[in-house]
Amino acid sequence: MLAGYQDVRERLVSDLVWIPALIGAALVFVLAPSLWLLLVIRLALVGAISFGFTKYGSIGQADAIALVLVSTDPSPLTPIPTLFAGGVVALSHIAYLFIRGYVGKPRFIPIAQFRREARWIPKAVVKGGVKTEVEKDVNISRESVEKIADEDTSVEVQYGVPTVSYIGAGYLAYLVYLAIFDPSVLLELA
Repeated sequence: MLAGYQDVRERLVSDLVWIPALIGAALVFVLAPSLWLLLVIRLALVGAISFGFTKYGSIGQADAIALVLVSTDPSPLTPIPTLFAGGVVALSHIAYLFIRGYVGKPRFIPIAQFRREARWIPKAVVKGGVKTEVEKDVNISRESVEKIADEDTSVEVQYGVPTVSYIGAGYLAYLVYLAIFDPSVLLELA
């Protein structure tokens, strides 16, 4: 949840934020040894998918970490309900962004604004009327564009959605669902 909050606020997630979740994941392995095989299979599968998406630049590193850590929840259906609820939150937010004009059409901003606002993912750089595409990998494209020294440069951007926040909201929704409709499962997790 803290990572999701930091993702919305700063668009960057500190490595220190993951420490409580790592401790929780380790506790699941210690307190539920009967689930080791399920957890290892789940971690391997979700970890491989997350690694692949990150390697090809489709999601950020924090998004991949969040997906892997959510998959350590010991409930049987994890991470399906979390991802479903997170998907509902994401689609709702993206629809709102579309209505507001943040997504769905090209947007060009000055390089100074791009440096100030971490919410933007660069698609291309426009310098002297010449448009140059940037690296598609979201993990490195921002850093490469921020190095541009020419203040007359503009950047074609897309809104960078806070995926970690969607995952966190989905996990919270799943826990609320368990508390209301199936508290026995929630109590088993405690």
